[in-house]
Amino acid sequence: MRLIIATARPALPPSVLRPQGVACRAMKPTRRELVRYTALAATAASYSRILGANDALGIGIIGLGNISRGHIEEYTERPETRITAVCDIYAPRLDAGVTKTGAKGYHAYKDLLADPKVDAVIVCTPDHWHAPMAIDAMRAGKDVDVEKPMCMTIDEAKQMVRVAEETGRILAVDSEHMAHGIWEPARAAVNGGVLGKVLWSQTSRSRNARQPPWNYPIDADASPANLDWEAFLGSAPKVPFSKERYFRWRRFWDYSGGIATDLYYHHLTPMIHVLGREFPIRAVSAGGNYFTPEDVMQVPDTFVLSMDFPGKYTVVCGGSLNNAVELPIVIRGNEANIHFEGGSQMRPASIVLEPEDPYRSTFKEKVKLAGLDGMGEWKEEKGKAATTQFIGMPERKKRQLLGLLLAEPEWKARVDEDAKKRPALAQPGAERDEYFQQIFQERAEVNATKVSLRIDAPPSKTYRQYFIESITTRKPTPLDGELGYRSQVAVALGVEAYRGNKVTFFDPIHEKMVDRPA
Repeated sequence: MRLIIATARPALPPSVLRPQGVACRAMKPTRRELVRYTALAATAASYSRILGANDALGIGIIGLGNISRGHIEEYTERPETRITAVCDIYAPRLDAGVTKTGAKGYHAYKDLLADPKVDAVIVCTPDHWHAPMAIDAMRAGKDVDVEKPMCMTIDEAKQMVRVAEETGRILAVDSEHMAHGIWEPARAAVNGGVLGKVLWSQTSRSRNARQPPWNYPIDADASPANLDWEAFLGSAPKVPFSKERYFRWRRFWDYSGGIATDLYYHHLTPMIHVLGREFPIRAVSAGGNYFTPEDVMQVPDTFVLSMDFPGKYTVVCGGSLNNAVELPIVIRGNEANIHFEGGSQMRPASIVLEPEDPYRSTFKEKVKLAGLDGMGEWKEEKGKAATTQFIGMPERKKRQLLGLLLAEPEWKARVDEDAKKRPALAQPGAERDEYFQQIFQERAEVNATKVSLRIDAPPSKTYRQYFIESITTRKPTPLDGELGYRSQVAVALGVEAYRGNKVTFFDPIHEKMVDRPA
């Protein structure tokens, strides 16, 4: 394999690296860290072979359906990678994959994992196979990029992370959304305190077509003779051979979580990352088969998920497979908001930071302290200032207005400083009234000026580029197993809430679903 030099992502302020108020201190390594360090030491020797070799990194692809096409194209075109093995349980797909890549073909995925020419594995199968294949691959000494979602259940995700730590393998969850550069300046704004206290956020994914969702073509020639049905089912409930279930598996609970695992996983992951990478602790869901009958598709066509997090904020994700109008992506704080604009829901072109009205006067200073003021373009719109006639106002009303003014730190600091030089400001009288008349006028002009900061998405790579670099540097990808685990908890809680018609809870300390709040 050629030596890959990892290029740095765009420089970001320190606030993106550590949440506000979190201090760095010496700590004893946890059991999880000790396992990881030991495993990394063990893998260093094995990767010296790869880094010192002249041949390309060997890629094995398990599952040759639609989602594998992008992987095949990029890994075929990239000079530092070569597809050395492909695997599928459906003979026509396997034959086509071998023809397209020139790689060795395998019917059984464990045979692919035993191939010494395979250095890393891409899992592109139905969701219910993600965990077993990824775990077996890591235990076979392969690095793994598993397509979203990470898996089907919380316990599976937890086990995948544990095996990655024990083996020292790279575990990546594939989502081009997380390769996009826009999430890092948004995270810097949150961590830097620009928004004040984050309250609630929203994201969305929807689409529409005249056909029912996931209406993939069904091969007329598919049969048990060329499709290994038992291998497809795996740990799923045993049911008779069904072309519908094989080619349109996302419609069925046995193999998928529907829109939550196929689409929402993409959009919840960057939100969880930006807001601090916490596990959700409570979830409720709404939706149903409002357009597509349940005898056509078991999973809902319209689905809304709401989650609470330990940091005391809520994230809402909603959408439909039968209406393409989506919620804009917004993160709301008590002092300011982040609006994601332009581009697409998957790859927004920019973020716009905009203060709430009571905090306009301190917004620019907050942005500066977060290290973001030089990263974008400022915009100001002057409005008509509301006039406050302080002079001549009843004394009781004056006291009320002064109380509101002095509750705002920046104006209190201004008044306190001026009062040191002008003692008369502390007593009722003409000098005080004229002074505060001017102060209220200045305040009105500031509050009438709408100000915002637009930051465009910095350059980014493809997710597969990050995965390749991760293999050689042993640094995590933008969506590593730990973040993938948190996103899996989110979608799993939502699916369970919907299917069980209940509120679901997660205990982040013991990392398990519970019947009541922890």
